[in-house]
Amino acid sequence: MEKTKLTKVIKIITIITSIVTVLYLGFSFLIPVYLSYRLNIEASKVDSIGIIGGADEPTTIFLTSTSSFANSIIIICALFSIAGIAYLVLNRKVMK
Repeated sequence: MEKTKLTKVIKIITIITSIVTVLYLGFSFLIPVYLSYRLNIEASKVDSIGIIGGADEPTTIFLTSTSSFANSIIIICALFSIAGIAYLVLNRKVMK
């Protein structure tokens, strides 16, 4: 009974960290590449992109430099995802 609870917790943590990792990679790589292509700006080395604008004012795009804190968090999330997936795969093989 306790092993199934542990497996459920590990599944939940693995799913959450995998989603965070995929979203971060999408926002940090795909969106800057698209903006570089679409707006003819160098956005491939930025960490954060902010777009401010509305109906009554011109649109402004803010780019910030990379942050080592955000990179370390994504590395931790990626490692948790890999470890969780490895545990779940190995646990499934042992159960069979």
